[in-house]
Amino acid sequence: MAVAGQIALPHDADNTLRALEAREIAFRVGRATGPALKAADTLMARGENLITKWWLARLIRRAVAIENDAAALAWLERLRTATADGAWSILPEGDGILYMASHMWPARLRPATSAAALVQGARDPAQPLFFYVAGGGFMLPPTPRQKAIADDIAAGFDAVAVMGEHRLAPENPFPLPVEDLCDHYLSLVGEGHAPSRIVVGGDSAGATLLLSMLVELRGRGAPMPAGALLFSPWTDLAMRGWSYVTKGVSSDSPFRMETAAFAARLYLGETLPTDPAASPAYAELQGFPPIAVHCSRHDMHFDDAVRLAEQADAAAVPVRVNYWDSPRHHLERFRSRQARQSIALAAGIAKGWIDSGCKR
Repeated sequence: MAVAGQIALPHDADNTLRALEAREIAFRVGRATGPALKAADTLMARGENLITKWWLARLIRRAVAIENDAAALAWLERLRTATADGAWSILPEGDGILYMASHMWPARLRPATSAAALVQGARDPAQPLFFYVAGGGFMLPPTPRQKAIADDIAAGFDAVAVMGEHRLAPENPFPLPVEDLCDHYLSLVGEGHAPSRIVVGGDSAGATLLLSMLVELRGRGAPMPAGALLFSPWTDLAMRGWSYVTKGVSSDSPFRMETAAFAARLYLGETLPTDPAASPAYAELQGFPPIAVHCSRHDMHFDDAVRLAEQADAAAVPVRVNYWDSPRHHLERFRSRQARQSIALAAGIAKGWIDSGCKR
């Protein structure tokens, strides 16, 4: 009986989701598809997730087997270079696991990488900005696909995409990456870009960093941006949500709990995973800008998204959660109808924030 009682408790997340839907805070999104197409897509996604789980576990075993720190960091630097060049990706992207597998082919046979038209150098202060922090387990730089996603979202509300720059773990653990992002954001404000015309965004661990950046900005008394777009956000580095358990042992997620714990440990260093400055699930959100969350119902981080909506609503922060009935983490990585729908919806939300700021 005691075990049954403990198992019953996690269903509170489902009850919370229903309450958020009733209050028009959470919305299930997605056009209806035929049962055959939906089954095929789900089967493909779960196959990708199983292969990725195996691949990440193998990667971690290799990393911890390296005998000294210098060799481990040199190995990690090679992965970072391949990630930034688009020659390797920690997760399937583009066309899914087939695209990931194609990285093993000769360079001349690989699919073309999505090109991002990120503007460098001088920017028009009158043009809106989309300040984006890419996920990569706190340790990897943005992939070309992530840069292209940021550019696509920015183009949807006539903005320029700027990738948030920060040092990487484990050489630079918390709070250094967060401080870097604060400094980068404030440098844009110092160039003459009004905060009311800056929308910030991030995916997965990038969303963790972004929310921590907002906590730090508030602590500094700095001006907040117009709004925050979060894609499959990871907010609880202590991983207390039930979805970490249920999805970590299923084919609904590309991650297992130990994979996430490995990344969190290297990022946190000596910081506790419940520190509100590092783990946004434990932070107060008063004074935050409006938040929009896009996520998959079967994502390992889904309970984080629900809890974040609760936190924001309790702090009187406008919040909206759009979720898809999909087993894909950060579904915007793919060239799919759901990805296009999410990007268009996010751009429309950002445009509304910018337009509201112009009218004030």
